[in-house]
Amino acid sequence: MDAYLKIAQEVLQTERRPLSPRAILASAYRSGMVSPHLFGKTQHKTLGARLSEDLVLRHERSPFFRTAPGRFFLREFLTDKSLPEEYRRPVPTRRRFRELVRGPALAIDVADLGTIAELDKPIPPSVILGLLHADRCRYEDPRQKNPHSVFFRSYVCVHRNEKVLSYRLGRYREDRDSFMSKRSIGFVTFVHDEDHTLFNQEDFGIVDSGVRATRVDLDVPELPNGSPGNRITAHLSHFIWTNHTSHAPTGGDLLAVVCFECPDWFEPVKRRLALNDLRWLESPKSINNLDDFDPWSKTVILNNHCDTSVESEEVARPQAHRQNQRRLPEGANRDR
Repeated sequence: MDAYLKIAQEVLQTERRPLSPRAILASAYRSGMVSPHLFGKTQHKTLGARLSEDLVLRHERSPFFRTAPGRFFLREFLTDKSLPEEYRRPVPTRRRFRELVRGPALAIDVADLGTIAELDKPIPPSVILGLLHADRCRYEDPRQKNPHSVFFRSYVCVHRNEKVLSYRLGRYREDRDSFMSKRSIGFVTFVHDEDHTLFNQEDFGIVDSGVRATRVDLDVPELPNGSPGNRITAHLSHFIWTNHTSHAPTGGDLLAVVCFECPDWFEPVKRRLALNDLRWLESPKSINNLDDFDPWSKTVILNNHCDTSVESEEVARPQAHRQNQRRLPEGANRDR
């Protein structure tokens, strides 16, 4: 590690609070940490530049994060609830956005689905996963709007005990009139070819893809590898086949309802996110005005929301583990 970064890390570990580069160096000089070969009248500017460069180049692999412009702290303290919350709230170096469509997405034929499911009714995971493992699926571009295809959407509900996170939809996420400006309880993404790895063959990457997209949308920071807080619990509750298309006829969408337990060290509603009116709702069973919600959320709420009695499957892996994942052999378990 760079000498300046090593000084910053040691000082911040000792001080246990965010500091500016000038304050970091002042503490380092008082403690005799600064080597004689480091000198200059603007060392605080050098340190600030090194910290900023490390964040830009390494993003969440950097041990540092900003709590405010010009103030830095250590990622290892993100889950330390003995520290004030404002010390543990990162300011993103560069806001992350995800592509809503990244090419071919997982789909099944509407005729196959029609033999085993009804619209707007919950479907046990084993029924749909059975179709996938029988190679009754394909990957195709959802923008083609094939009327014979039903596309999978990982639909992630974020929980904290009995509460569920909600927000208002904008045109960035959904351009259907029946969805615009409505409240939603789901963070939604297509399931793509690249989401299916050797580590999630059972569900074809449905849960992993949804958790990954939700972490980007909410800007949930990655923690150092091996940190207990870096493990996210989520499970696939059920599927729901819906068809709320106002444009050309399609086979609709197959929502894979995923229950995601919000880490207790992370508070999304206090962050400056590109989401409208983010708030926690009490138990969905107590919701009175269902017309305020988008069609998918209404359907999910009416079908008992998330089955939290299902044993959660830990799906978030340390970042280094993800980087070492091997892709499935081309064509394995897939019908292209």
